[in-house]
Amino acid sequence: MRLGFHYHIPAQIKDGWIYLPGYLGRFIDSLAARVDHLDLFLHQPSPHEAQFMDYPIRADNAYLYGLGPHNSVPHRLLHSGSITAPVRRQRDQLDALLIRGPSPLLPAVARAAGNLPIALLLVGDYLAGVDDLPQPRWRKELIRAFSWWNARQQEQVAANSLTFVNSRKLYTQLQQKVPNLVETRTTTLSEADFFVRADTCQQRPIHLLYTGRMDRAKGLLEILQALELLVEDGEDVVLDLVGMAEKGDPILDELQDKAASAGLSDRVKYHGYHTIGPDLFRYYQQADIYILASLASEGFPRTIWEAMAHGLPVVATHVGSIPDFIGSAAELVAPGSSEDLAAGVRRLLNDPELRKERIALGLQLARSCTFEAQVPQMIAAIEKWVRK
Repeated sequence: MRLGFHYHIPAQIKDGWIYLPGYLGRFIDSLAARVDHLDLFLHQPSPHEAQFMDYPIRADNAYLYGLGPHNSVPHRLLHSGSITAPVRRQRDQLDALLIRGPSPLLPAVARAAGNLPIALLLVGDYLAGVDDLPQPRWRKELIRAFSWWNARQQEQVAANSLTFVNSRKLYTQLQQKVPNLVETRTTTLSEADFFVRADTCQQRPIHLLYTGRMDRAKGLLEILQALELLVEDGEDVVLDLVGMAEKGDPILDELQDKAASAGLSDRVKYHGYHTIGPDLFRYYQQADIYILASLASEGFPRTIWEAMAHGLPVVATHVGSIPDFIGSAAELVAPGSSEDLAAGVRRLLNDPELRKERIALGLQLARSCTFEAQVPQMIAAIEKWVRK
């Protein structure tokens, strides 16, 4: 099968290799391993984004068709006709087109595909995070209006496509509107990534770990407040933060200031962005508890699978598909409550049997959410859709 792929995350050619951010590059490699030919319709990164193009595609059957610079969303929408020209030129050579969304140009790319069979992979909801954006109110309302329009357009495309979703909430929303709907698990893991251990929390200080975008919607301020509560109770705990700084969000400066005011500067460390693979995974291996305090709805955070694959017990908020996908394999708490986050950490610290049970269940779940387990199912469904 010759498959096309589009998403708004950019890619670039360096020294003859296609480079992407690692989490997407791993997925692309896993797709390429199961098709004859993979055509990538992706933008070129902005200067700010170039530093995150850190993963070279290993597959020799993946080809990049550039969609021009990764400019502002209004610019891309205004020039969508010319930007999507490579899709129109290549569509007769493809058997199907996979579009990951939500994405600003998803409707335009779908139109450019003409009669080509389309599959969507929906991994989130633009509308869910608008209120948490660090933007003036007028700008938020413009973003909300665009997000609503994009979601309606996306639904129209989905109604005539094979549609994968990694969110139980999205599945429920679309169930009556999309006849060909499949719930899936998106991941960054391969079977070779696992770090198996029976227990953590054997030495002090206890290392709490958060990985992901440095985004206030991830509940970073609540995590810091939970750390303060734990330290006040006499717990010897530190917080490690690993991930990409979010452009336009001063959350890291706020965390630093609040940590200093609370006397916690030596207990909070930001380690910067690290490439997925051994460079990132060593932080999971050195940690004791993984903590995620998302305030808004999630599809499903890939970092939870990464934490569980590295033998970490997890404390997470009860949002999005987190409770649907992991259930009793983690300590789930209410969003927005630093007291509940601290209580979840205490339960894991004070109950070794509970902690070991959570670790074992997490490893079992993560093994079912590798590329080897998930991507063949996706490709088989697309092949069936093409033959339909």
